[in-house]
Amino acid sequence: MPVWEDSSNFQRVMAPFFLVTSFIGSALLVVSTFAGYFRWENHLFWGLGSSIMATGLHCLVFGIFTGSGKDTRELVEDLSLNADYVKKTKVYKRTVFPKALYAILFLLITTSLGGYHSAHSIPWMGTAHGFFALFSVYYNLKTFWLEYAAIRENAAILKSINQVAAERTAELPKVHYGFSEAGDEKVADLEWETHVHAFGRFLVFLAYNTWLPFIYIRYVMGKFQTPILPFAAVFFIFLISGNILKYKYKKFSVPAQA
Repeated sequence: MPVWEDSSNFQRVMAPFFLVTSFIGSALLVVSTFAGYFRWENHLFWGLGSSIMATGLHCLVFGIFTGSGKDTRELVEDLSLNADYVKKTKVYKRTVFPKALYAILFLLITTSLGGYHSAHSIPWMGTAHGFFALFSVYYNLKTFWLEYAAIRENAAILKSINQVAAERTAELPKVHYGFSEAGDEKVADLEWETHVHAFGRFLVFLAYNTWLPFIYIRYVMGKFQTPILPFAAVFFIFLISGNILKYKYKKFSVPAQA
């Protein structure tokens, strides 16, 4: 299979995957909201768990469009294709990224208000938490659907690029491009090592964010007996693994774009 098709296949798989996982995440957000209004005993853990999952899905969208944007740009440059392909992917990024960031922000505010109210029982803060919870669930569900639509349409764009690229390379002499060890035509320099380097950076990012649940549980919810050792173990595992991948594949990092 030609190397340039990898990104398109990945996108086609990601669309149904994101649809299913975002549906599960949405259901958990709704359940956690009901748990709060009906005062379930474990509401705080429902809320924290669903918020972490929703935040992870929004971060996944950042990674999807960052990676596919790089692949699209390289393929367009290597084969001198229509630059509108790159512009379309940038439009999706500009449309989705701000809304995903706001969705994460609203989740952060909602969980912070809920945790502090649970620890200190301040009436007005409980009311504010309830209103923010309703708005946050609505905004996240709306954003999930927008993200899914953008992923699906971006996959269609990549499929179109692959078709054009196949026609273009069929017209070129074989001497103009090389072959991989498996005999596949390597038109765009889409090394898998680039994605490994990006995954290493994500692990480092995840390592530092490991402390957010600890800070929330211990200082916002007031559970001062929460042990630090499990969080420290996860932190060092992610940090060491991520840095190993980052430095091993450092030369494959994506250059900053102007």
